[in-house]
Amino acid sequence: MFCPNAADWGNVADWVAGIGTFVAVAVALYIAGSERRSAERQRQIRANEDYERRAQVIAEGIRLAGEVEALAGNYVQLVTLGGGSSQANRADLLDDLDGIRRQLESLQKFPISDPRLFAEIGRAAYDCRVETGLIDKSTSYAELIMKRVAERLRQRRDSLVMLCA
Repeated sequence: MFCPNAADWGNVADWVAGIGTFVAVAVALYIAGSERRSAERQRQIRANEDYERRAQVIAEGIRLAGEVEALAGNYVQLVTLGGGSSQANRADLLDDLDGIRRQLESLQKFPISDPRLFAEIGRAAYDCRVETGLIDKSTSYAELIMKRVAERLRQRRDSLVMLCA
């Protein structure tokens, strides 16, 4: 029972409509915040995936540059110890270097957004090229070429390591 002198509190329908409106506004704000948090989480996941992809490309580039450096260094050591003069040894070396160069070139085509990384991998692929006619001239000349290749690929490997930071 309402007192006739009291303020009019309205009827039940007005109260239900008011509470429903308040709940609807609260739910809309919650959904908007939830979508914002979800979008931010998705951006963070994409950024992490890009970082992981970049790190994998760098690691593979470092591994391949180290492999070329090791192959060239092993050939230099073999020549220094009196071996490596056979045509078969040089042909195997050239085949191995060509295979790694092709791997570097395909790694360069991997979708990455860092132009410095793209350039370093391209330089490493270029630096491990050896002309067949040049290495076949003499064993000592082949040794000099392989020393140069090993040194250049060490520099490329160091440059790739610096890109990790």
